[in-house]
Amino acid sequence: MKTRPQILSARGILPRADSFLGTSGQAGLVVVDGRVRGLLEGSAAIERAATSLGAECLDLGEVILTPGFVNAHAHLELTSFCGEVAPGENFPEWVGGVLRERSQSTELDLQVGAQNGLLRLAETGTTTVGDIASSPATLGALGALGEDERIPRVRMFREVLDAWDPRRTEAAAHALSAPLAESDGLFEGYSPHAPYTVSSKLLAAIAEQQRIRPQHLTMHWAEMEEELVWMESGEGPFADVLGESPRRSGLDLLEDAGLLGPAMTLVHGNLATGAEIDRIAAAGSHLVHCPGTHLFFGREDFPLQSYLDRGVPLAIGTDSLASNEDLDLLREAKLLWARHPELSPETLFGMLTEAGASALGLAGCVGALEVGCWADWSAWSLEDGMPKSDHARVFLEALLSGGASYAPTPWRAS
Repeated sequence: MKTRPQILSARGILPRADSFLGTSGQAGLVVVDGRVRGLLEGSAAIERAATSLGAECLDLGEVILTPGFVNAHAHLELTSFCGEVAPGENFPEWVGGVLRERSQSTELDLQVGAQNGLLRLAETGTTTVGDIASSPATLGALGALGEDERIPRVRMFREVLDAWDPRRTEAAAHALSAPLAESDGLFEGYSPHAPYTVSSKLLAAIAEQQRIRPQHLTMHWAEMEEELVWMESGEGPFADVLGESPRRSGLDLLEDAGLLGPAMTLVHGNLATGAEIDRIAAAGSHLVHCPGTHLFFGREDFPLQSYLDRGVPLAIGTDSLASNEDLDLLREAKLLWARHPELSPETLFGMLTEAGASALGLAGCVGALEVGCWADWSAWSLEDGMPKSDHARVFLEALLSGGASYAPTPWRAS
């Protein structure tokens, strides 16, 4: 059922990181059936469009509208674990802490955690999230929250693993056989957990599933030294809990299965070599960096410039609150900027929006306020007003340095 067109007016609109409307003091966003149908500069253009379209006008006041943020990697079912798990002496020790917390959590606990996670995302300007789901928690949370227009759209990556134990492979593969009921707010995806927890046979089964019902994929990769040691030699802390090591690299296994390509988003990639980054770039795959989790584990500098120089699309995620303090994506951007001040504000904002959309297979749908995209917007209040020159750069610097604050509003135009 079609709805009456809306025109949202504001002090300014940032459709993308490199463009700005509102130099005359007002800009408008034309929304029809939840999608952007036009962008307007100035009050006269807004009045003309309102008359010709018979549109309902909503003045949002002295705010700047931007695309909603896209969190490219989260584990919402672990939201209630915040502050409960220590980094540990090594990564397997942290994993053990997470598993202990899970063993003490009911399904309802996980659902409430996911529900709180979705609400926190909404409170901080995120309108789309890539969620790693190893339980029905986020589905239950979405059902409980109902038609709340603040709730982000979710690409739900259904996680599978077999820990290189052949007795677990068939059941893990079968878990992906029944499709999710997708909608404009819920999209299916597949998440083979990581090369050290997903055997070659399970990767082959996922590749077969991809031929039957293709979806976007994501995988943790090259995250920590313990992973690489076990993959290469079968030694280290993982040797006692995993099956037989393949003694090959994770990228080799993905390429063998035919899964390294534009539909694959890798997460972390902290220990990638230059040659591996070249392979990722050539395959057209994406990569997600999670600055808060990087800080939590006290890891060395992320090879950000190597990815950028080779043209790998970089997005930002929050990971889980078992390894982070918050699901606020702007906080993640500020953490990254603090470690990499050479990044331009435009590049960083693009990582929060368009790169995230691309990493979730939703480019052209979210991450921008352009014709055809969903009208998923965030409103920002500026503390000291907006200078008249170079609006996009000045606003983004204010946003990333704390000179702009989120103005919570329902963001989906009806």
